[in-house]
Order: sequence, then C-alpha cells, then structure tokens
Amino acid sequence: MSSLPPIFTRSTSLQASDNLLAHLQRTNARLAEAQEQIATGRQVNRPSDAAARTPAILMLRQQLAAATQQTRDLDQARTTLNRVDHALDEANTILIDAHNHALGAIGLGADATTRQAAAEEINAAISAMLGLANTNHQGIPLFGGTTGDDRPFESFLGGIRYRGNADSLTLDPRTLADQPLNATGSEAFGSLSARVVSPDSLQPQAVAVTRIADVNGATDRGVNRGHIRLTVDGQATTVDLTDADTLGDVVNRINSAIDAVDPTAGQLGFDDQGFELTANAGHTITIEDPTAGTTAQTLGLRLDATAAAVTGPGVNPRLADTTRLADLGVPIDLASGLTITQGEHTKVADFSAAQTIEDLRNTVADLNLGVRLEINDDATGLALVSEVSGLELSIGENGGTTATDLGLRSLGANTRLDDFRGGLGVETVAGETDIAVTLKNGTRFEVDLDAVQTVGELAAALEQAADDAGLAIPGDFNVGFAATGNGIVVEDHTAGGDPFTIESINAGQAAEHLGLAQETTGNTIDSGDQAQVRVESVFTHLIELRDALERNDESGIAVAGTHLEDDLDSLGLARARVGIQSQRVDQARERLEDQTLIDEAMLSELQDTDVAEVITRFLQLQQQLQATLQAGAQNLQMSFLDFMR
Repeated sequence: MSSLPPIFTRSTSLQASDNLLAHLQRTNARLAEAQEQIATGRQVNRPSDAAARTPAILMLRQQLAAATQQTRDLDQARTTLNRVDHALDEANTILIDAHNHALGAIGLGADATTRQAAAEEINAAISAMLGLANTNHQGIPLFGGTTGDDRPFESFLGGIRYRGNADSLTLDPRTLADQPLNATGSEAFGSLSARVVSPDSLQPQAVAVTRIADVNGATDRGVNRGHIRLTVDGQATTVDLTDADTLGDVVNRINSAIDAVDPTAGQLGFDDQGFELTANAGHTITIEDPTAGTTAQTLGLRLDATAAAVTGPGVNPRLADTTRLADLGVPIDLASGLTITQGEHTKVADFSAAQTIEDLRNTVADLNLGVRLEINDDATGLALVSEVSGLELSIGENGGTTATDLGLRSLGANTRLDDFRGGLGVETVAGETDIAVTLKNGTRFEVDLDAVQTVGELAAALEQAADDAGLAIPGDFNVGFAATGNGIVVEDHTAGGDPFTIESINAGQAAEHLGLAQETTGNTIDSGDQAQVRVESVFTHLIELRDALERNDESGIAVAGTHLEDDLDSLGLARARVGIQSQRVDQARERLEDQTLIDEAMLSELQDTDVAEVITRFLQLQQQLQATLQAGAQNLQMSFLDFMR
C-alpha cells in the first residue's frame, strides 16, 4: 500500500497527467468507501457492495422490522391485560363488600332500616361496577369483546345491557396466534343468557339454492370442491365443480354432462338431505372420484345407478342467515308470531313477512328489547339470547304455535323443573306426594313429583293421577300450555259447586314453586311463566340483592348472597385466565428477544465492518494519496530536456 506504481515513465505530459488523475480517482474512491464504512459501521451499504449477501441481508432486515412491530404489539397486549387484571381486582373488592352487606343484613341486628341503608350501598356498587365494565385503555374497551364499542354496558329498561359479544380482540397471528388482547363482558361478569335454545330439529333440506359453504358434507367435514368422474353407458367424462357455489350448480353441471352423452340416459336431482341419481331404463350412470379426489365422496355423490334411482348420503345442510324458512325440515306457523316479555315490557315478534333466518333475526332486533336471535353452535337450531342483566325474559305464543315450532318457548314440554324460579328449581318432599288437586265435582287426587324432571313429565303425571281417579282424559281434566304468553294451564271441566284448587301438601311448596298453588271458581289455573330466563351475571345478582334489601326479604337476601359467592369464584377464574394470558405474552416477548438477538448477530456478520481494520486501511489510503500527490507534483514539473538526459 505504501509503494507507488511506475506511473511516470518516458511518456508525453498528457499521458502522465492522465495516469496520475486515474490513480488519484481510484484512491479517492477507496477513501470514500472506507470513510462511508467508518461513518455507517457497515461494509455493505447498497446491493452493489455485496450482491451475493443482499438477499440474506434484506430478509434479516424484514424479520427485524417485523420483530419491532411484534414487540410493540406484545407490549400493548401486556399493558392492556394488566389493566384488565386491575379492573377485575377492583370488581372483586366491590363484590366482597356487597357480599358482606348481604351477610350483615341477615340475622340479629338487621331490620328494615339497616337493610334500606344497605340497599343504597348496593346501588352505589352497581354504578361503580358499571364504570369498571366500561373501562377503556387507549381506545380499547377492556370488556367489550370485538365490537369496538367504547361503552359496551349501558342502563336499559331498568337493567344493565351488554352490547358487546363473546369474542375477544386478538393479536396478529404472526405475533401470537389466538392471544386475547382484552376480555369479554360475558367471561368477566357473565352478561349473556342461555337456555332458550331450540332442539336440533330445524336442519334445512338440501335444495338448489343451498350454498356448498353451508353444508357439512356427507363425511361431516365439509366439501372439497374439485373434479368428479361421470360415466354414462361406459363413456367417461370429467365434470369440474371447483368453482360451484350452490348444490344447484352441482346438479346443473352434472346433468349438462349427462345430456352431452345421451339426453335420455337420466338425471341428477335432490333428496331431502342429499342427491338422488336416476338412470332410465337401459342406461347406467356412475359418479365417482378420480384418483386422489374426494369431491364426490364429500358431496355424497359416489353413486352407481342402472335403470333405477339411487339416493346418496345426506350432505347435512347447516342453518345460515340465507336459509329459507320454507326449506326447514318442519312446518312453522309464521302467521301468529311469538310474544317476548323482557322485564315489564312485552312485544310481539311478527314473522308473517319473514322469508329467511335473517328476516327472523332482524324482526327480533327491531323490537329493541335487548334480545337477539342467533343460530345455535351446531347450526341446527335457533337460540334467543338476552343481553340485559337484572330482567327476566319470557318467550311465549301469540295465539298460535310459532314459539313451539321454532323451539323457542321459554316454558315448554322439555323445560326442566330445575330451571324454575331462576334456577332454584321445584322442591319436593322425598317419598311423599307433593301436590293435591281438588276439582269442582269434589274429586281429589294427589301427585308425587319425586321422579318428575320436565314440564312434559309433570303434565303426564297430573293426567295419570286424574285418570287413576276415574276422570276422562281428555275431557274432564286437561293439562296444556297458555295460548297467549306462557304458562302451564290446568283445566277442570267437571260440574259442581266446589272451587277448583291446586295446593302443596306434606309441608312442601311444590305447588307454589310451579305457580299452580291457586283456588278459583272458574275452570282454569294458569301458572304463568315460572321458568323465565335471566342473565346470570354480576349485575343481575347485585340488582337481586338491592331489590331484596328494599323489600326487606331475608330469604331473597340469602339467595342473592349465595349468587355473589358464585360470582366471586367466577371472577377468580377470570383473573386466572388473564394471568395465564399475560404469562403467555411474557414468554412470547422473551422468545422474540432471543430470536432478535440471533438475527441481529447474523445481520452484523453479513453487513457490518471491522472498524479497526477499516480505519487502518483509511490511514494507509491517506498516506498513499499524499505520496501520489507529492510524486505527481514533482514529476509534472519536469521538462522535455529532463527526460532526454
């Protein structure tokens, strides 16, 4: 590096000048490169510096940039989860205080005055809990699910309505798959009801407009859309179903392929739950999968018909918003509608103009009762969900059979007696008869409810006891349901002057719990809906406690206190889940830091420079430049005579 090349030989001045200039330019370029490497600390500052390393460098830079964003996401998740935990801790404190008020309002020293004062404290606790439930962090509602509503809880019709949903916000899957970023009102406070769920009897039929995306397929694992092999009288062809959208598309394409071979051979049509292949007399039609294909199998189309009709397995259509009501597997009375009672408010859902499941949902939503209609988890039935804590929901008829047909009646034949009285159930006296029925003609019979579990079994037990007493069933004595609204209706059609009475016996309260403990000069006893649905939430139980305190109802206070104990347990589980989620975020953060260190080391190895080496090279180049300038200045002053010597 310290030696100078022989740039000055016996040559012309112009050539010597050009040689000097070229050498200076090369040295300056290398000086500039060294200076840039010293300033940036990198030996690769542009793709041309090291073309072979560039792809790896760019990949590592992308990974590090993504890691930076992922770190921000994880830090945000950690902070948000900390806020969730803090809010749940405050909620826990409020519940403990409320539970202490419930304990203090029972027994010696408690009276109407102290209970009224406690009710005011509970009312303040409800307001405080509502504020906690609406806590936000940097625009993210801590307990609103994925709705994005900054106030997911609101006062509504005398209760507390939850406008969020049951899904949590989650991080980008590339950061941490399925990691909740917040909580839901349902898991933290219990904010949605259950139980009004129809049985699996509304599975729609397979029809032309059924979307392939809305069927489980013949194997219950969905449909793999692809090609199938169709053979008509020995002539094979391939049918493309890759982009088929509906079952009607499948039928049309296969029938077109059959017609292309022989229009008289037969056709593909629909059975109730799947397809039916018909081969006319003298013809054979086969549908199968090509090698490694599964489309025919998953669509229930592996069929072989010879001069006959062959039915394939069902494709198991699921309920969807677009499902037509006319395609459901059962007849439904849409003309009558159903009644929905939320607290003190009753409205009729008029389904007379409804054509699809979505129409039913919109009709219920338009009532603005804090009730929503959903498709159940298995997509085989419907569910009515209350969003309002502190109110009781009843679903009944409006003179027809709509609620029963849809399986949405809150009190029906399948309703369990355990669901009566807000889940407290119907208490019976073991080994003894529980209720006695006295008819107008003086006939009296008793019924043992020990083995009775549902309302349907209750009706059967009552009618059997009446039959054993010699009454005509039906005729003299009938058990059914209210034609309007809801309730068990017991009818006495005997003639006589005695009152019609149903009462509890043997020191029990079964008749009261059933709502049948009545005496009438008429012929009908209506229980009303004793199996109303309510949201089992923190707010419901706080409101329950407040109302019991205001009524000076000691038994109601005790029940509410028991419910608050359950809420404390549920809140503890919610905090545990948040703790686990926070721990998962911390672990992901540590893994990301470790990976980032590895990537940074690899990137440094590829693009960073050896500072000591480049400084040494820079100094050598400076010396070389100085020597070149000195030699050039000296040699360019020589004349022609100097070269001739």
